[in-house]
Amino acid sequence: MILGIDTNRLLVVFNRRYSLSEFQAASQVAAGTYADELVARIYNCLFRHPRDLRAEYANYYAVEYSDFAEFLYWKYNVGGDMLRRIQGRITTNDFFIGYGKDTIGLFTDETGASILNQILFELGEKENENTD
Repeated sequence: MILGIDTNRLLVVFNRRYSLSEFQAASQVAAGTYADELVARIYNCLFRHPRDLRAEYANYYAVEYSDFAEFLYWKYNVGGDMLRRIQGRITTNDFFIGYGKDTIGLFTDETGASILNQILFELGEKENENTD
């Protein structure tokens, strides 16, 4: 699930953090092609560049905030419906939630969103639920 906070800031919430090789295998594109490069860029926007909020909470903020939801609310101003949707997706201890920027517009672009939805389907994730 990708949740747009504003014009270019986003939260990504997945069942777990995937490796680049898993992501590329799920994309079913030929190695070394432009499509493979696009898949790698999507992967980097989702997993490499964003801050891992779960690790950030555990390492620095667990003593300050009573739980992860409170941390998201006060530190990142995530509340209301968005917070409920995130809590609904967090069903395992392996979940990944990242905070980053969509500086290249991949997730609002029709091609990027289509590729991402196909990869998420292959990985067993829910479709991209991008909200702006």
